[in-house]
Amino acid sequence: MSENKKYKVLEKADPKDSIISMTVSIGKEFVNSHRDQTISDLRQDVEIDGFRKGKAPQDKVIEKVGEVSIWEKNTFKAINTIVPVILEEEKMNVITMPNISIVKLVPDTDPEIKIEATLMPEVKLADYKKIAQGIEKPKDTDATEKEVEDYIEHLRKSRAKASHEHKHDEEGKCEDCEKDLPELDDEFVKTLGDFKNVEDFKNKLKENISVDKKTHLSQKRRMEIMEKIISESEIQMPEVLIQEEQERMLHEFKAKVEGFKMKFEEYLNEIKKTEEDLKKEWKADAEKRAKMNLILPKIAREEKIKADEKEIEKEVENLKNHHQDVDENVARVYVTNVLSNQKVFDFLDNL
Repeated sequence: MSENKKYKVLEKADPKDSIISMTVSIGKEFVNSHRDQTISDLRQDVEIDGFRKGKAPQDKVIEKVGEVSIWEKNTFKAINTIVPVILEEEKMNVITMPNISIVKLVPDTDPEIKIEATLMPEVKLADYKKIAQGIEKPKDTDATEKEVEDYIEHLRKSRAKASHEHKHDEEGKCEDCEKDLPELDDEFVKTLGDFKNVEDFKNKLKENISVDKKTHLSQKRRMEIMEKIISESEIQMPEVLIQEEQERMLHEFKAKVEGFKMKFEEYLNEIKKTEEDLKKEWKADAEKRAKMNLILPKIAREEKIKADEKEIEKEVENLKNHHQDVDENVARVYVTNVLSNQKVFDFLDNL
């Protein structure tokens, strides 16, 4: 047993394909330490004649449920408690929830379990600073006069089309619409939003196009940096991480399709593909995303980049307000990762 007498490692196999396995016995004394809580939990659910639910005495609960059942429930409580301790003390740097299987479960003896989990792969980072510095920052992000005029023309044509109920040709053109384009005057721009006059509208439009242009070019550069870091870093990717990313992509895509009020099964029938077909098509992108999810935290550790605690608290509260059934711990991990990754991208941007 370990010093705390809670568990003992019986066998620890060498990692194979990034999977580590370990057989552990759990001290029966530690298992029994959960007995009172187990009986208290059972009391709330067990119905015993002559007693209101939750009010039966302990001996009656034990008699009704049986010692074997109590021992089994004690064991599962002990497993849930001890496994995170084992992973930490045995320095099992895992990246997925471990798979737990029961090897031996006999009342009043040390239970034995087998733990299998995927180890964090070794990441040999490319020279990310040199890569980021070598990719030119976007220039000339201000909107051009042509971009402003083109957008205004688009708005005028859209308004003209909306005012006609007749059909347009295959290219969306219509002679009547072309003739009836609204004049770009103060009255027209006031129908588009809170604008004082044409000049005010053009100035704000130019500003908005410039912001969008800068954001687009910045995101494009970020992805160029990350693509190059991924391609030049050395990572032995466990297949399970790629599979998890494929599943995540499928979930996101389902939500997007269903957002258009279409059943996902109907969509698959229409494109004549299965979920597995989609996942195969996405495998290369899933591998890139999985690698990025390893690289960003690695850079954060190297550069001691951390998300701001106040910002984390604010975003967690915001998430809880919009999704009341979300687990707070899960929300905190998610928000921390997102904000930390954002700071890493900001760091690379400014090199």
